[in-house]
Amino acid sequence: MLDPIALKIGPVTVHWYGISYAIGLLLSIWIVYLLNKKRKIFKDANQIFDLAFWIFLAGVILGGRLGYVLFYNLPFYLSHPAKIFAIWEGGMSFHGGLLATILVIWFYCKKNKINFLSAGDIIVIPGALALTFTRLANFVNRELVGRPIENPNFKWMGVDFGDGVLRYPSQLFQSASALLLFLILLFIYSRKPKRGVAVFSYIGLYGLFRFIEEFWRQPDAQVGFIWHYFTLGQLFSLLMLIVGGVGLILIKKFNKQAS
Repeated sequence: MLDPIALKIGPVTVHWYGISYAIGLLLSIWIVYLLNKKRKIFKDANQIFDLAFWIFLAGVILGGRLGYVLFYNLPFYLSHPAKIFAIWEGGMSFHGGLLATILVIWFYCKKNKINFLSAGDIIVIPGALALTFTRLANFVNRELVGRPIENPNFKWMGVDFGDGVLRYPSQLFQSASALLLFLILLFIYSRKPKRGVAVFSYIGLYGLFRFIEEFWRQPDAQVGFIWHYFTLGQLFSLLMLIVGGVGLILIKKFNKQAS
């Protein structure tokens, strides 16, 4: 496996995790810029850069960290409040980052008189692609590891993340599904759907993919299984699946009434 450290330049250490975030951010800005040229949502490139900055800082980083603190390990961080800011030690929540990102986009759109769902429709597309790279970085970092492989027929795909146990490469499963989600959303958007369809498709499909993938992912040690079978991530993803489905139904219903 690759070393989590990509390179060292004097006292500066560059991790693959940081590189994955940088690649995801730059690709996201570029894709939104291209999509915005075809279907004008943002006034200019400055608005895209400005929103991308706040999504990355307040949504992905701050929201992802606070989500992990609140949802996954609150007792520990209440006892060690200084550790809340130790992002370099690991601990980010996708669902926390998603909630914060939604709020950031909503406030930004309201302030700049941009339709919230229209903006979301093009933002979710590169958002799925960016997750492809961060999950690969999770694999390199040996974090969010898979469950032990008990069926001998699947030992061939097992990966030892340093504990001497062959585990499913769940991070690679999630990376592949993120790429698939990106392609599906790109196809949906190319069909010029009604406003909000791409947003709720992203929410519902991510929830579906993540719910399934969690059956191969080891739950966080401090949380464990819920009801002896499900992970906390699965419950959040199930909620996403429901929200996405309801959102698509409402869009279809309201468009029928308007026609």
